[in-house]
Amino acid sequence: MKLDDTARELIGSAPASLVTVNRDGSPQVSLVWMVVQKTADGDDELVTAHLAEHQKIRNVRRDSRVAVTFVSTDRSGPQTPYLSIKGTARVEEGGAPELLDEIATTMFGPGTGFPPPDSPPGYLTHITIDNVGGVGPWAF
Repeated sequence: MKLDDTARELIGSAPASLVTVNRDGSPQVSLVWMVVQKTADGDDELVTAHLAEHQKIRNVRRDSRVAVTFVSTDRSGPQTPYLSIKGTARVEEGGAPELLDEIATTMFGPGTGFPPPDSPPGYLTHITIDNVGGVGPWAF
């Protein structure tokens, strides 16, 4: 699936709530930074980085269903715009420091010192977008 430009802008400017499924079926929610990347077939996917094997990584390995929500800072109308994505995730080993550096530089400028230079390779979570909704121009 391909996202429209307004959805891409929101993803690049706001943290997301990533929801994974715990072993007992309950939701596990984490606040994460994400980027949009193109897949080999030209679709968009969401990618987030993790330096350690947190619960969300273990959950995705067991159950690939995820939900992601981005909330806009636009408060000009009666409803706060938000982008809701349901998807299927997969974990890739390595690449976390590089992506986190890219995100930190984009969001806060160069020289943030994050991640630290001795960071482990970590993990990337790639999310295939199955459904897009919410309140805003991206909802279809």
